[in-house]
Amino acid sequence: MADEKKQIYPLLLEKNKRWIGAIEKGIAALDPREQKLVMQDAGRDCSPDIWGLCEKALGSPVDSVDDLIRGWNLVRQSRNLHGDWVVEGNVVHGVFTECGCPLVRAGLVELQPVQCWCSQNMMEGIFSRAAKGKVSGEVKQSIGRGDKVCEFYVTF
Repeated sequence: MADEKKQIYPLLLEKNKRWIGAIEKGIAALDPREQKLVMQDAGRDCSPDIWGLCEKALGSPVDSVDDLIRGWNLVRQSRNLHGDWVVEGNVVHGVFTECGCPLVRAGLVELQPVQCWCSQNMMEGIFSRAAKGKVSGEVKQSIGRGDKVCEFYVTF
């Protein structure tokens, strides 16, 4: 039975990648406003994972935007991911040289432009939680859309 699972796992992984890719192509056919809405829950559902990683890196709860940024930068450094979040007045700015999506980095999904909406929604969710109020996220550049870096702005 164990050998059978080992043989079928790569096939299921490839099937999953094709299935997700087909869904993402369908989402890409929508207008940008609809794309963002479709990817909203996916992004928001990812934010608790980031939050937990930040708390683990800090060794304490995330109680503020500064805690979140410090923890997130520690997580990125521990995984050899280049780029940091920095605070510039009422804006948090980040420039990164690789896609931060763990599904992309693990090879579970192919990088597609619609995933950038997932990232934007995730950032809005996690920074809203840290700020205890609504924030606005913006993707200025993204590797998924053909740029050399991912650049994000979160405004409070």
